[in-house]
Amino acid sequence: MIVSKRLLKKILRDCRPGKPVGPVNNEPAVLLAFPIDKQPQTIAYRVFAPVLKDEKIRTCCLINDANPGLLNDAKSNEVIALPATDNLQKQPLLNDDVNRQLFSYRFSAAMDLSPDFHPYTAAAVLKSGAAMRFGFRSDISDYFYNIQISKKNDDPIEASYRYMLRLLQNSGN
Repeated sequence: MIVSKRLLKKILRDCRPGKPVGPVNNEPAVLLAFPIDKQPQTIAYRVFAPVLKDEKIRTCCLINDANPGLLNDAKSNEVIALPATDNLQKQPLLNDDVNRQLFSYRFSAAMDLSPDFHPYTAAAVLKSGAAMRFGFRSDISDYFYNIQISKKNDDPIEASYRYMLRLLQNSGN
């Protein structure tokens, strides 16, 4: 997705840190922001299934509200359904319900699994406040992620997901 400077400013403005509305669970969690598109969603689920099913790792998954069924058999503590707005310029990227759910966690890591930059998943990762924010490199990824993965056009996306999974596992999460 091509993001203009004006839209980038709006996204960053929408991602200003907020205050928790309710109680915050201080147990560290991992945020997995699944891609909006169905094909990479399925591949990401297949690669990250061990994390989702591990009882020792607390996870929170963000997924497009059009396909939340993908995560039905996962052990995820919570699934946040992300409604996509029609007009990014006029409406907030993340609605109040999504923000409330994000702020109820203390994330140690957040991963944007969208292979191409997408404002919704990038905003959620940035807004998570996680110390480790993973995502794929793009022209504007510096604003959102402190750990960036180069996606090789000739490699299948699964290889990049496996690399991200190893980085997450080696970080102690």
